[in-house]
Amino acid sequence: MRLALAVLLSPAFLLAESLSLLLGLPLDTAHARQHGTNPATGGIQSALPADWKLLPPEPDWTGKRLTSPDGRAWLAVYEARAQSSIPAYMDTIARAGGEKITYLKRGSTWIVTSGFKGDRIFYRKAMLACANTRWHNIAFEYPAAEKRHYDAFVTRTSRALAAHRNDGCGRDMAGR
Repeated sequence: MRLALAVLLSPAFLLAESLSLLLGLPLDTAHARQHGTNPATGGIQSALPADWKLLPPEPDWTGKRLTSPDGRAWLAVYEARAQSSIPAYMDTIARAGGEKITYLKRGSTWIVTSGFKGDRIFYRKAMLACANTRWHNIAFEYPAAEKRHYDAFVTRTSRALAAHRNDGCGRDMAGR
């Protein structure tokens, strides 16, 4: 009983629960046992380091933002309603002021961009989801000097987003 309570109150569990509510990802003990830490089956919450902290909600923003234990890196997970112009939305994801893009790739329903913002690395990925009615997004920023440390985490999270692009869409859209 104490172990179960400790798990339920752990920062990793609370973080995963918050993300499951945001993107509609299932999270319970059976799900965790079945899917473990494999992003292809366990979703974004399976890619998160246990010691990352969920930040308090921001009043004018509807995503979840997490930070590394030392506060020098962050991850944002959010969604946006798909508007009429897919290229216009992709352009907003692709470019932001003060950035030097080193990687930019687009498909018809997704975009990935990465590069430098001063001495930091940024990474953003957006994918159309829910029968093209919503965008599911992730964004990272972390010190460039720690690139090797964050590469695997960014890759796992990106793969989880792709593998679960229709999670949280509701039963009528999940298979589309």
